[in-house]
Amino acid sequence: MELCQRLEQILGALRPAFSREASFRWFVLFVWGVLLNTQPPAVTSYLIAIGLGEEYYAQALHWFKSCAFSVERLCVGWGSWLNEQVHVHRIQGQRVYVGDGIKVAKEGRKMPGVKGLHQESEDVSKPEWIRGHYFNALSLLLGAGSAYFAVPIILRVHDGLTVTAEATEVQPKTTLVTKMADLCTAYAQAGSYIVLDAYFACEPVVTRFRRHQLHLISRVRSSTVAHAQFSVVPTVKGPGRPRRWGSRVKLQTLFAPLEHCQQTQVWLYGQLVTVYYQCFEFHWDNPETTVRFVLTQLANGRQFILVSTDGSLSGPEVIAAYGLRFKIELTFRTLIHLLGGFAYRFWLKAMTPAPSWPKNLKLADYPESVQAQILTKVEALERFVNLNAIALGVLQVLALELPTLVWAHFPRWFRTLPNHGYPSERIVQLALQSQAQEVFPKSPPTLLLPKFLTAKLGPQKPPESLPLSD
Repeated sequence: MELCQRLEQILGALRPAFSREASFRWFVLFVWGVLLNTQPPAVTSYLIAIGLGEEYYAQALHWFKSCAFSVERLCVGWGSWLNEQVHVHRIQGQRVYVGDGIKVAKEGRKMPGVKGLHQESEDVSKPEWIRGHYFNALSLLLGAGSAYFAVPIILRVHDGLTVTAEATEVQPKTTLVTKMADLCTAYAQAGSYIVLDAYFACEPVVTRFRRHQLHLISRVRSSTVAHAQFSVVPTVKGPGRPRRWGSRVKLQTLFAPLEHCQQTQVWLYGQLVTVYYQCFEFHWDNPETTVRFVLTQLANGRQFILVSTDGSLSGPEVIAAYGLRFKIELTFRTLIHLLGGFAYRFWLKAMTPAPSWPKNLKLADYPESVQAQILTKVEALERFVNLNAIALGVLQVLALELPTLVWAHFPRWFRTLPNHGYPSERIVQLALQSQAQEVFPKSPPTLLLPKFLTAKLGPQKPPESLPLSD
């Protein structure tokens, strides 16, 4: 099967997410525009990449506010399709998801959702404070051999916009942590494992995961305190409510010398590393259920504490699973630098300009007509980001499914290539662009792109006019 045919077969599986054929056709055209684009990312560049002129710009912009589909419905369909693929990485037969947040700098003072954000990164190239959007993202781990990809399922703006009234005693306050938990429970299948950063390792997340039969694998702080099993002594009774928690245990004090720890070799950050570990069962989020803590040490003396709500996992399984968490960081990097997935520019003329360091935008402070426009703009920028995320996911799936065919159409050479033998997303994109120059002039009847372009451009301007050159 050719790369182009497989790509459109994947896109065709998402047809039920659109209530109108026209919106689905624009979706296919946009994905092709993202993958064939060689200019700075923008809607205009996507149209130029597939050979459409200025007269189609207004139609293209309308797609980002069309009522024929929604981000939720599209990403649910995309996630359902990914869950059925053979290359899904599994632990004890269950799927593994990875979640994280990303902060995107934006200077627009009339762009909904922009607020002052603090960056905790140790990277000196990042300023401590920025103005921008905060996205929570959920991805699914796919792998073959030693090659793994965190294929993005959905990205949502989870900070900067206050839609509901202030929380009361009846309605608890939502935070970035609870929003991430709700995102995971909405898109991850029951029984799966969710790998999150230490920022999300807390009781609200674990409680929601238990309710939806999900398991958390994460890292906790070195100052974390757990509780031992509480043993009831019938002869000892005192005033007040009966005790439920056992004695407090500071996990940091349980680290033993390396020679007294169990030893194993696991893949961490693409390398086979020797690690030393200890496993303990303690109560953490509630006094009824225990969790497994894996105290891990590297040969260089570095120590970190991992936690798994599934007590049946072994220490090496927990360590290896958390070691794959960095794959979502690579997905963010590729989405930014390869496709320009966060290069959206949607602003609202009717909005009051935000201050230099804006806080949460309260929707209730605006008239109802403007409120609807604000929500539409937020939906538009989420559509732009998730359009690029799906395009990136298609590249990752093609890299795992058809590596031989990708290498056969790879038109260039790189001094360094992946050691695992599977192509990167950039290599797949170059192979698609190279094959497109050969396939589209022939106009195969099975391809959607030539068919959709011919319907728009007419027979006088066939698809072979695609400007694919750099």
